[in-house]
Amino acid sequence: MTATMFHGPADAVLASALAAAGFAAGGAAPAALLVNLGGDAGSGIAAAERFAADAAEGGESLVVNILHAHARDDWPAARDAALLWAFTRHAALAWAPRGIRVNAVGLGVSPVLAGQPPEASGQAAGAAPAARATVADIAATIVAMWRFASMTGQLIRLGA
Repeated sequence: MTATMFHGPADAVLASALAAAGFAAGGAAPAALLVNLGGDAGSGIAAAERFAADAAEGGESLVVNILHAHARDDWPAARDAALLWAFTRHAALAWAPRGIRVNAVGLGVSPVLAGQPPEASGQAAGAAPAARATVADIAATIVAMWRFASMTGQLIRLGA
C-alpha cells in the first residue's frame, strides 16, 4: 500500500500488523501514513507538521493520532489528549485541500478538558468501551481509516 512512519516509541506488534495489511516501513520516499503514537502533544503536533510539509503533492496521505487512555483526574494526560484531538480536527480542515487526512484513535475515555461540554470530544459522553482494544484492533482501525478515502477529522474510540 504505502510507506509508514511512526512518531513515538515504536510498537513492533503494531508495525508488524500494519505490514501484514500492506503498509511498509518507511523507505526512501516520503511516508504516506504517519502513526503518531503518543508522548506529549507538542512533539506529536510537530511531527505531524513535518510529515505534512514532506507529503507528496497530489498524493494521498494520512495522519493517525493515537490518544492514550488516562484517568479522568490526570490533568497532563488529559491535556495532551485534548490538544491532539483539537489539532486533529483543525489539521483535517486545513490540510484537506492538499490531500492530507487527519484522524484519531482514542483509547479509553474521550479527550475532554474540565469545563468543556461532552460534545467537544466528538462523541457522546459515557464510559469507555468495556472490551480492551488489542494491537490488531488498532491496526485494523488505521487500515479502515486509510480505506475510507473521505474520512478525515474523526475520532474512533476503542477500549483501553
